[in-house]
Amino acid sequence: MNLTTHTNRRTFLRNGTKALTLPFLASLLPAGPRAMAEEALASGEVPKRLLWMSMGHGHMEQHFYPEASGRLSDIALPPGWTAMQKNLEHVTMVSNFTNAENKQPHEGSEAVLTCANVVGFPGRARHNSISCDQVAAAHLGKDTRYESLQLNCEKGDTGNGHGGIAMSYREDGSPMPGFSSPLEVYFKIFGGDVSKEELLETLKQRRSIFDILEFESGSTKRILSQADREKLEEYTTSIRDIELSLSREEEWLDVPYPKAGLPKPPAELQGEPEIKAMFKMILAAWQTDSTRVVTYRMPDAGLLQSMGISSTPHTLSHYGSNVSLHELNLQRTKKWLQLYSGFIDQLRAAKDPLDPNGGTLFENCLVYNGGGLRTAHRNTNVPCLLTGGGFSGLKHGEHRSAAKENTPLANLWTTMLQDAGVAIDRFADANATASSIWG
Repeated sequence: MNLTTHTNRRTFLRNGTKALTLPFLASLLPAGPRAMAEEALASGEVPKRLLWMSMGHGHMEQHFYPEASGRLSDIALPPGWTAMQKNLEHVTMVSNFTNAENKQPHEGSEAVLTCANVVGFPGRARHNSISCDQVAAAHLGKDTRYESLQLNCEKGDTGNGHGGIAMSYREDGSPMPGFSSPLEVYFKIFGGDVSKEELLETLKQRRSIFDILEFESGSTKRILSQADREKLEEYTTSIRDIELSLSREEEWLDVPYPKAGLPKPPAELQGEPEIKAMFKMILAAWQTDSTRVVTYRMPDAGLLQSMGISSTPHTLSHYGSNVSLHELNLQRTKKWLQLYSGFIDQLRAAKDPLDPNGGTLFENCLVYNGGGLRTAHRNTNVPCLLTGGGFSGLKHGEHRSAAKENTPLANLWTTMLQDAGVAIDRFADANATASSIWG
């Protein structure tokens, strides 16, 4: 094959090479990304992957929060940590982060990545601002099929303690759509059994619908009140998002989907099987470089149901002195940390196809696992577990505490964005970075 200076990675793939087996060849990238990739490879750097996971409500203090700071292997750990023993050296817990701007005590995920007061925007009953994952996506998603992937709960978020309708929000504060089942994500990564011609026809039909929507909204604006025009503006923002999505899909139409290296997940999953399948989809998305930014609103209520627990996360958050609720909370915390530990195992075992030195996904990712509420609807000292080798200067294996109580959670988001290479000084209400806690 004669590779000229105009050859790019998409052309190379179109000529029959499978994305899943294609090694990272910087010379096949477009000029701009190629220069960045060659510089990164020369310096030994590889692209970072970011993942934010939220469980909505938090954990009971005596089950989850160690009383002392220090090496996790040296301090007394609460009973909920039983399943994390083998991965203590690969995780960091941080205390004293507070999402102070979240004024909705029942919403554990709606504002966790925006650090915004969703009921505090003048003239709007409920609104939001951009989430940190979308700031990351604008930087890390230029050369992947999807700038980001938003994963939700299979049975919807009712009762899961998340609140709102999304975890990820655009620059204008409108919610990002997500995928609610592992099977949906599977087809998003590997494509369906559909020909290029069928895909092209589908895109044409969607464009026609988009044109109608754009025309109708533009015509309607002239007869609306100011308040209704503002509502319609939010609607047309979604329309513009459709247009951008269509353009991106058309650009990638000639690039074959990667060959599936794992079987399709069942159509109906709930609770623990669903979570495990979603973890596999995250790994697949990263190993195929389909995206580098993922968020996951986890199915807390579904997990409880699959454990045979009829109580909801909201009921468990109001445990009071009820001994039976204490026991159910402990079972729940143990199960979540067991699942998290299993995911860490998978990250450590998965090779990173973009790492020329043969590193793992674990070494090149930044993962947050927590939520916007501690328990009983408190936004102070929210749960915060970190894993992955992408955190600059952070050596895992410790429980660390911010020096000041109510340190802004946005300090952590600022640090994660900076460690991923995003040029940003502060995010949301951050007053510093979290990296000082690592020192």
